Parts: sequence; C-alpha cells; structure tokens
Amino acid sequence: MDAPRRLVIGTAGHIDHGKSLLVRALTGIDPDRLKEEKERGITIDLGFASLALPGGAQAGFVDVPGHERFVRNMLAGVGGIDLVLLVIAADESIKPQTREHFQICRLLGIPRGVIVLTKSDLVDTDILEIVRLEVREFVAGSFLEQAPILAVSAKTGAGLDELKQALAAEAGSVPGRPLGRVFRLPVDRSFSIRGFGTVVTGTLISGSVTTGEEIEVLPTRQRAKVRGLEVFGEARREASAGQRTAVNLQGLEAAAVLRGNLLAPRDVLRPSRLLDVKVEALSSEAGIEDQMPVRFHHLSFETLGRIRLAGIERLEPGESGFAQIRLSRPAVAIPGDRFILRRPSPAATLGGGVILDNLPRKLRAPEAATLARRLQSLESPDGGIRLKELVRGGGKQGMDLTELRARTGWSAEFLLESLAGPLKSGEIIRVSSEPPRFLAADLHDELLGEIVGALEAFHREHPLQVGLPKEEIRSRFFRRAPGELFRALLEEGARRGRLRVDRDLVAAASHKVTLKEAEVSASERIEESFRNAGLNPPDPAQVVADLALSRETAENLFFLLVKQGKLVRVQEGRIFHAAALEALKARVWEHGKTSDLLDIATFKDLSGTTRKNAIPLLEYLDTVRVTRRDGDRRRILPPVR
Repeated sequence: MDAPRRLVIGTAGHIDHGKSLLVRALTGIDPDRLKEEKERGITIDLGFASLALPGGAQAGFVDVPGHERFVRNMLAGVGGIDLVLLVIAADESIKPQTREHFQICRLLGIPRGVIVLTKSDLVDTDILEIVRLEVREFVAGSFLEQAPILAVSAKTGAGLDELKQALAAEAGSVPGRPLGRVFRLPVDRSFSIRGFGTVVTGTLISGSVTTGEEIEVLPTRQRAKVRGLEVFGEARREASAGQRTAVNLQGLEAAAVLRGNLLAPRDVLRPSRLLDVKVEALSSEAGIEDQMPVRFHHLSFETLGRIRLAGIERLEPGESGFAQIRLSRPAVAIPGDRFILRRPSPAATLGGGVILDNLPRKLRAPEAATLARRLQSLESPDGGIRLKELVRGGGKQGMDLTELRARTGWSAEFLLESLAGPLKSGEIIRVSSEPPRFLAADLHDELLGEIVGALEAFHREHPLQVGLPKEEIRSRFFRRAPGELFRALLEEGARRGRLRVDRDLVAAASHKVTLKEAEVSASERIEESFRNAGLNPPDPAQVVADLALSRETAENLFFLLVKQGKLVRVQEGRIFHAAALEALKARVWEHGKTSDLLDIATFKDLSGTTRKNAIPLLEYLDTVRVTRRDGDRRRILPPVR
C-alpha cells in the first residue's frame, strides 16, 4: 500500500484578511502560538497546523504573517511550500501585502495554488463576483492563472468543504520533490522540551533523514545526532522531502541552533559569501542598480548583501539578468534554490531569482561577459549541461566527486548517473582517484597540447637531451593539481602517441636524438676511454677537456651513453663501462663457487681496482643483488636465472 501523499501548504495575503482564522477553521488548530499574536489578533511569526485531506493526502499548513513589518518572517516560511493559499478578503479585495506576497510566491517558483476569498459572508453576491473578476485579472499570466477561486467564510463554515476538495485535487497535481538530492532542512524554529532537549522544526526540502543519523548544522559546522523525528505531529523513524518535520537533536543546546541555520549531512555542503544568480526586478518597483545594497532572503536565512550585475549598470523594472551577490554572512545554498531581494530601507521587495553557482570565484569587471555566457549554461534544465559547465569551471584540474556534491547538492549515486552521458560522449574525462576526479575534455586536450608544445620547444633548444624530468613538468603545469591528475595526463598523452615517458623523463613522441658527425665521433671516443680503463675509469672532466667539448655537449653525450646502457653511473657519481661491470659480476660469481663471503681486500684483488673505486663498486653490486652486506664483508648471492 502506497504511503499517503504529503504536501506543505502556505498561506499568503494581506494583514487581517483571515489567513489564521481560515487555517483554524480548516484544521481545528490555532496557528497563532505567541501571546502577542493572540493579544493583537495578528500573526507575527510563523504558525503551523496539519489536516488530512479528502482522498488521504496529508497537508501541513504554514501560516505566515501578512503585516508589512513581518514580511521577513513570512519569507522564512515559504521556502519549502508546495502549494499556496492566496487569501483575499472579499470585503477589501487586493491590498498592498496581497501584491507583495503574490510576487514573492511567484519569484520563489511555488508551482500551484488556490485562491480563497474569505469573509464572503460580509458581502453580497454582486460584490463577490466583482472581487472574483479583479482577482482573475490580477493573477493573469502567472502560476495562479488557472487556479480555482473559492469563496469561504471561516465564521459560518460556508465553502470549507469545497476548499478541502479543491486542495485534495491540487495535491495530486503538485510535482514531486526532485530525487537524488541530499538531505536539507532549513530551521524556522528552535526550542527546548523538558526530557527531550533541543528540537528544531522546518520543512524538509530535499532528501531524507533517519533517527540515529549524524548531521551537521550549517553554516556553523556544529555536529549533532538525530535522537527523534516527528512528521506532521507523528513520531517517525524517517522523514522525507516535502514534510513538515520536527527534529530532536542530541549534542546541542537550543540556543546553538537558530532560524536560518540548515540541517544537512556531514561534510557535504559548504557555506559561501558569493553566489552567482539569475535575478528578476519586479515591475512594480524602481529596478535594481549595480552595486546596490540588498537584503537577501533564502529559505529561512536572511542577511545583508550587495549585488554586482554582470555587464550592465541597471536592471529596469520587469527585466532579468545575471549577477553576483556578495553577502555579509555566508549562506548555504545549492543551484536551483530560489531567493528574494528586498530593499533594506525603506523596506520593499525588489525582486528575486534563482541561484546558478553556489561557490563561484569573485567577479571582476573584465569577466562580466564571460560570467553571463557561463551562467547561461548553468541555467539549463539539462543536468548534464550544468555538470559539464561546473567541471569546466574547475579549470585544468577539474573537480572531484566531493566538490561536485557541494556544488550541486546531489547524492554521489545521482551525480555518477548524470555524468554517464558526458563521459560516454567524451566531453568529460574521468581520472581514477579517490574520490574520482572529472575534467572537461577540451581543457584536458588544451593542457596536453601545452605540455607537448613545451617539450618540442625544449627539444629544439636541447636536441641532444632525451626529455624533461617529470618533476619539472609537474612544477610548471601541475603545481596546485593532485598527483593523480598529472599521472593520468601523462598516461593519456602516451596512449595517444603524443608523449613518450621513460622512467623519470618525458619527451614529445616525435623527438629523436640525432648526433652530428663530430658528436658521434666524440661519443665513440668517450666510450672507448672508459672501455679501455676497465674498473679504474678516467676522470670524466679530463676526458671532456681532452676532447675540447662544451659542458652542455659533454653532459648530453654522457647522458646518452648512460641511457644507451654503454656507461653506468654508480654510487658517488662514478662512471664505469657496462662491459667492465658485467665482467666483474662474472668474476664475483666465479669466486662464490669456492666461498660465498667477500671482504674488501679479497675484492680489491679480484677486481684489480683501488680502494677508492672498490667501495662504490661493492655498493653497486649490493644494489643489483650480486652481493649483500654482512657486517664488514659481503655475502655473494646466486645469479638470478
């Protein structure tokens, strides 16, 4: 049997138009909980009630204040609303807060609603019909254009049954909460209950939470454990998106959790003072100026900020555009969240919009046009396009799965599913690491091209050198990037045939060391000098001086001879001919047939070399596992077959 549908319904409307009385008449619960509210007969803060609708759907009501002074409390309650009850008194029709609340609901993207004409018992039929026409004209072209308009009287009960039926019908059409999102609960109340401790309430806007789960309070980063849960007043083991939820927290005092805080999984989301957004200026206000101070409202959080428009000086009334908002306190938001902007003084709603990037870089004037192009991609309804743009925004080091979770608020499983398409098409590249890292393919190719270009320039300047050391490339191109990214790019470059990696050196695949005739002759004479000297090699500096070679040419020729395996560098920088070392190994193993121990004196006789060369040679034999040190002597190891 399917669980009953649960949704959150919010009231909106002018002061004294009967919102709280309507909720009480529908549910039997008085949402006005504060002493001051009951004394003054107005709603100052948020109120809550619940109702079982016809058909079994469970509705939670968030009753919000209507007075202009309490709009910010109203904003704290509308973030998780599925459906709005726009309440308009039949004897007064549309008033200033009616307009403001309606615009706020529109800007916040509330999908559906029902319009209720309260106090219908105070007017005659003709007046009621005039008000109905005014309201229908008022909501034309908006999300409430097709919404039912019902006349009710909380005093007489007229129309309440029809309203419940209308709410039940609308409940079946309200879109479900998006899947694959992490748990988020914006706190709108925090208090303490004797015997239970700290309890916070809010509308669970995404994901789910279970009792016993470890959670985080943001932006303060405090940790707590979920001791218990209530959904619409019923004890539950789990709460899911779209449910009014009370959370009993273990490990925190009530005073440590405030309205505006967010409950979320540990170590997933990140607070930020910068947000890239798409903003709309209300047509009823004067517009939005670049660098204008604003009051920013997001879910139950509010703070002051300043708006930086992208490439323009002003948004005219009714216009929309891209911008970056700089906040005085960090917000915890994810792309797709809606927000409202109000003028700090005199207070008025200026506009609102949607968050496109929750962890952007600080916008600088020359980047305004680039920002607009980037945000157009982040505005796309296609999750794959948004992910590609986020990964691209990570630059040449890309983004790992942890950072992508913080940038999207998506679960790891949902992210990997969403990345499957761009990975298959080759637009994004996955780097094997923990956590996995993702790069934009074109930026990856660009970086590979830069490395190949740097290597080709190096080869032109130093044609006798095999390549650049890996560490030099890493220092130049990957100083701040993780090591696995560097390794992956070298592997990819080699796989594509653009790079050649040889131990600690990297070369362009096309590079070949080609010696000139004089260099070939010098190389042969160097090798001959060391071959003839056997295990008492000449001083390399003297060999170079005798051949009148430049320092760079000499270093390159020695390196090539070592690379070709003709010469061998051993400990202390000494150089021997490879044939002499092979002959030495043979003599040592031959000696091992009669005794497996070798002291320095015996070794000097065996090798015919001086003590100066004997010690480095013995250490070399240790490294190639011909011998093993045993006190002051060496034990001869059998040859590996």
